Amino acid sequence: MGQAGHAGWGASGSPAGPAADGAAPGNGTGQGSALTGESTPGGTPGSALTGDAAPGTMPASGPAQDAQPQTPAGEPAASADAAAGRPWLGRFGRMLAPLFPPSPAAPPGGSTVARLLANLAAIILGTLIMLVRQTGVPAWRTLWAEDRNVFLPQALSSSARSLFTPFAGYLELYPRFAADVIVRFPLRDAAIGFAVAGAFTASCLGVFVFHACSGHVHRTELRVLLAASVVLLPTALEEIANNAVNTTWYLLFAAFWALVWRPRSRWGMAAAALVSFAAASSNPLAVIYLPLAAARVIALPRLREHAATIGWLAGGLTQVPVVLTVSRGHVGTTLAKALEFYDQNVTLAAVAGHRGTDALRSAGWLGPGAIAATVLIAIAVVWACRQRDPAARALVIAAVALGLILTVGAVLISGQVAFRSARPDLYVRGSRYAQPAILLLVSAAIVAVDGFLRRTGIRLERAAHVTAAVLLVAVLGTTWVSDFRYVNSRATYKPWSYHLARIEHRCEHYPRRDVHVTVAGIPCSAALTSRR
Repeated sequence: MGQAGHAGWGASGSPAGPAADGAAPGNGTGQGSALTGESTPGGTPGSALTGDAAPGTMPASGPAQDAQPQTPAGEPAASADAAAGRPWLGRFGRMLAPLFPPSPAAPPGGSTVARLLANLAAIILGTLIMLVRQTGVPAWRTLWAEDRNVFLPQALSSSARSLFTPFAGYLELYPRFAADVIVRFPLRDAAIGFAVAGAFTASCLGVFVFHACSGHVHRTELRVLLAASVVLLPTALEEIANNAVNTTWYLLFAAFWALVWRPRSRWGMAAAALVSFAAASSNPLAVIYLPLAAARVIALPRLREHAATIGWLAGGLTQVPVVLTVSRGHVGTTLAKALEFYDQNVTLAAVAGHRGTDALRSAGWLGPGAIAATVLIAIAVVWACRQRDPAARALVIAAVALGLILTVGAVLISGQVAFRSARPDLYVRGSRYAQPAILLLVSAAIVAVDGFLRRTGIRLERAAHVTAAVLLVAVLGTTWVSDFRYVNSRATYKPWSYHLARIEHRCEHYPRRDVHVTVAGIPCSAALTSRR
C-alpha cells in the first residue's frame, strides 16, 4: 500500500478554472462576480457579516421571509424552483428540494474579463499560499509517496497507457493525468511539477467551492471564508498538501458542492460536471454520494439540472470494471476503531487543528479532548438544525452525515490506519481520510451561521449575530494562524535532486538498466536526457 494516497481509496479530478459560475474571492472591484454576478468584498455596501443585506441579496424581512423564501438574488424561490420541475415522489421529493436551492441570478453590467482575471488572481494567490506552508525542505524540492514511486516512473515508461492503469485496485485518473503532463518537462523539474499540480488543484477547487456554495451561503464574506478553508486547512500538511496523489481528497469535498449546486450558466454546469467526473473516476469512495445524487434526481427531475449528476455517474462507471476485477489488499478493523479514528482525526482536528491535537496527545488528553470536541460539534449541529432555514438545515445534515460515512467507510476498508503513527507530530497515519469530512464540517458551520445572520425578530438580534460571526471566525482563524506553517514528514526527505543525481550516476555505469527509486524504475534514457 502507498503511504499517501493508497492505503485506502484515493480520488482526484480536474479543477474548475476561472470560468466557474461566480466571483473569485477577494475581487474587490465593486462589480458582480464572474458569470453569476454576486457582489464581491469591498464592492458592495452593507455586506458586513452582521450588517444589512447587500443590494441584490435577499432582504431580511422577519416572518414574511419564512413565508416567502427567496433566492440570494431576491427572486421568489417558488418561481426559481418551478423551472426545475415538480419533484418526484410527492411530499418526500418536496422535503429534499431545499437541499438544492437555485443560485443567484447575475445582475446586469460588469466586465466579464475583470471577473475572469479576479478568479485567476485568486487561484494564483491560493497556489502560492499552499506552496509556502511547509517548512523545512520546501514541497517543491521533494516528491511524495506514489508521485515518486508509481505515477512518475509509469508515466515515463508509457504516459498514455498509464492513465488507465489501476493501482491499489482502482483508477486514479487525475493524479495520472497530472503525471502525464509533468513528464513532458525535464525530469529534474518533476518535484516542482508535482508540488505545483497539487497546490494549483487545491486552489482551483477552493475557487470552485466559492461559486458552488452561492445557493446556500448568501453573504460573500462567508463564501470567501469557505474558499479560504480549502487552502488554509490546518491538517492538510500532514499528508494531502502539495502533491498529486492526494488531490483526490480535495476533489471528494468539491464533488459534494458540485452535487448540491444549481449553476445557471453553461460554464458552471461544465465545471460541476468536470469536478464530479474527476472525483468519481479517481476514487471509488465517491459512491458514498449516491444518496445525494439520488436526492438531486428526485428533487430536480429536469435533465438540465443534472450536469454534475451525469459527471458523477460517468466517472463512477469508469471505476466499475476495475474495482470488480482487480484485487487489492484489505486490512479490516472494527467499527469502534473507525469511530475512534473519526473522533480524533475529524472532530478534534476540526476544532483544535494540527498543533492543538498534537499538544493534547502529548499531554495524554487526546481521549477527553476528542470527547469534548464531539460534544461541541453535536451542540452546534443541533443548533443549526433548529434554524428556520430549511436549506441550511438540509445542508448541515447532509454534510455531517456524508462526511462521517466517508471517513468511517474508508477506515473500515483500510484498517491499518486505525493504529497510531510513530511520529504523529510529523505524520498522522490515514490523515487523508479525515480531510474531506473536516471541510464538510466547516461547510456546515458556515452555512448555519449564514442562515442565522439572515434571521430577524430574535431577542438581542444584533448581539446574537455578532456573537455567531465572531465565534465562527475565531474558531477557524485560530487554527489557520497556529497551523499555517509547520514541519511534516515530507520536510525531512532528501531533495529530489539528490535522488536524481544517484540515478544519473548509476545510469552512466549501467546505461542499459533501469535505475530504481524506492520501488519503481526510472528509465535511464529519461535520467540521462535530463542532464542535457
